[in-house]
Amino acid sequence: MRAAVVAAGALVLALSARAGEVVISLRPDVLLSTPRVTLADVAQVEADDAQLRQAFGGVSLGAAPLAGQVEQRSRAELDLAMRSLSLSRGQRIVWRGAERVRIQSQSQALDGELLLDLARAQVQQRFGAAGQELQLSLAAPLPDLAAPAGALQYRARMVDASRLRPRMPVWIDVMAQGAVYRSVIVPLAVSAYRSVYVAQRALPAGAVATAADFALRREEVADLADAPLAEGALEQGGRLRQPLAVGQVVTVRQIAPAAMVLRGDRVRLVTAVAGIEVETAAYAQADAVVGQQVQVRPERSNDMVTARVMAPGLVRIEGR
Repeated sequence: MRAAVVAAGALVLALSARAGEVVISLRPDVLLSTPRVTLADVAQVEADDAQLRQAFGGVSLGAAPLAGQVEQRSRAELDLAMRSLSLSRGQRIVWRGAERVRIQSQSQALDGELLLDLARAQVQQRFGAAGQELQLSLAAPLPDLAAPAGALQYRARMVDASRLRPRMPVWIDVMAQGAVYRSVIVPLAVSAYRSVYVAQRALPAGAVATAADFALRREEVADLADAPLAEGALEQGGRLRQPLAVGQVVTVRQIAPAAMVLRGDRVRLVTAVAGIEVETAAYAQADAVVGQQVQVRPERSNDMVTARVMAPGLVRIEGR
């Protein structure tokens, strides 16, 4: 590395020692196919010394404009940049040609239908469960977008994949030469239909519900706050964590196993005192299944005790 730096420095000194004239003829318009701009891209460089001509032509002017954009560089701007280089010492720089150059990159329009198809496929892959029909359309027009000419690769990713919603944006990363060139957000309008359980009568929280309490209907589910209960999930019955109104769709968070103790349930609390079992009433302070420990508050006390759920409605204080 050190040897390369020394060699480069020696080359600059050698070229600087060759005093002469460098003629730079600026082009009016340039269409680039490379990611960076050099002086040779925007101007014709003439010099008696071939090495000097090559060194000036290879001077980097920065990154090429983004696809679809136009940059302009004036002769005065470029002259100032050239004269700041060590390479220009002892050289007489003569400018000719245009007063300014318009620089564009070769580009291609992005295919909006392809972006839409990629976004649809991403949502379908994540939420297209068996028995669920998704209808996906563009929620808002996509702007006209450009990318560099040549082969492109695409990568779709969800903005939020936590649950299905009526409107779902999907990011599409557009990659050129293995690097992300730009990211496009594709907004999708979503409708989803599937068979769900719908309450046939009003049910209070804590009620034990069976499939007979519900009707199976095909409903729009994209606007539900939680996933609907799967068909067949009520064959063993369940307890409602929340009340249900007539016609309301039951979701996975609203139902608990039938044998579960729910927060607020009045339970039988059993404890052993001097070898004698004593039973009293208490209130569960959290949800728990059989075998789990849960805190309960005895009916005539403000103190909490820890007990194990032995059966639906029955908890026991252990170790006494």
